Amino acid sequence: MRHIAASLLLTVTSLGGAGAQSNGNAPLVLELPASTRALGLGGVFVLSGTTSEAVLHNPGLIDTARGFGVDVQRYRSSGTLGTVSAATALGSGGLAVGVQILSFAMSGATVVDVPFDAGALLQSGPVAASEIVGTVGYGRVIKGFRFGVAGKVLEQRIGSNRDATAAFDIGLVRRVFGITWGVAAQNLGPGLSTGTGGPDIPLPHRITLAASTSTRPVGPLDLLATAAVSRRRDGEFIPAGGIEISWWPIIGRTFTGRIGLRRVPDDGASPVTFGAAFTADNFTIEYALEQFDGPGAAHRFGLRWR
Repeated sequence: MRHIAASLLLTVTSLGGAGAQSNGNAPLVLELPASTRALGLGGVFVLSGTTSEAVLHNPGLIDTARGFGVDVQRYRSSGTLGTVSAATALGSGGLAVGVQILSFAMSGATVVDVPFDAGALLQSGPVAASEIVGTVGYGRVIKGFRFGVAGKVLEQRIGSNRDATAAFDIGLVRRVFGITWGVAAQNLGPGLSTGTGGPDIPLPHRITLAASTSTRPVGPLDLLATAAVSRRRDGEFIPAGGIEISWWPIIGRTFTGRIGLRRVPDDGASPVTFGAAFTADNFTIEYALEQFDGPGAAHRFGLRWR
């Protein structure tokens, strides 16, 4: 575990030195919330959760992740984000896979023209673009710590131009004093070519420290809170958090409402997000709303089976 901790420390150090290299990152799909539940909670994933999309947030959660999930987010008629994930037990740990696909239209024909914020996905342009990320991760418990690692293959297509690269995530999770704590370093790898002979556009490296409570009964309701702070490659700290309130009138049928709050430094998005879900036994339907200044809102739907 000392070697794992040292690796995370070196990762934090490298992120701190990378902030001055570029004002933008690519691909954009890695900057967007990776699940419907997380979007409804300000972009923060619940560390006490055990669903398959954990592989896209913190690979330290994969050891208990199970099931299958599909998410689709629509940015008006201009952009679509789709996510598929699955997880199962493997030996003494867990194995999970995830695929993220973003399609949109833009005004330029090279990676330097790709928008660096989600609000731009509401706009259209003459050049078709797509970004695909495939992730495979494994997690297990080592000396009381839940540890995981995930490898990624990324492809970006802009018009007739194409480039690909690889990256990886590492994560640790531990429950202390009734709170689940996690740290994850994500998108560690070489950047994407600009297609113009210039320097590569770096990946959106980040390190995130998060904490989540367990579900706690308050009268007829169940409450859960989660929060996180991320340090981006450019050196900015992005705090976020959310509250989830659930009500189950009968066993096996649960209605859930979510509200999240986040810092949004550069994309015109509302700092407040909303979400809802309905669970029937092992099946869950989810919804999340992300509002933007001026052009409108993005709606996300998810289906989860465990």
